[in-house]
Amino acid sequence: MVSISCEHHGAVTIMSIDGEFYIESIEKAEKIWDEQLARHPRVIAINCRNIKYIDSSAVGILVKFLNSAMKIKTELVFFDLSEIIFNVFKTAKLSKFFKIMTRTQFEMEYLEKNSK
Repeated sequence: MVSISCEHHGAVTIMSIDGEFYIESIEKAEKIWDEQLARHPRVIAINCRNIKYIDSSAVGILVKFLNSAMKIKTELVFFDLSEIIFNVFKTAKLSKFFKIMTRTQFEMEYLEKNSK
């Protein structure tokens, strides 16, 4: 079962995905994504720290998220990936398309700028 929560920091939205992200979770993820995208944030960042497992269907929905974000000029960032999730992204060659950062990099680039 997956849990998805959202935080808003000015023009930056953070979606935290916790648990196993697989085909049965896609409908829930799409609903939350659409709600966040409707807010027209400058950045949507997906916190991947607590993703325990991700299947190919969930990877596919992340690609769909990237495409929909690009259409409205919202930047999509993935941060704090576990080694397992990073390896899935790397194997699927997603690191060529996705902006992937450490938590520290993300906070310095997006959150500290907003707080000033």
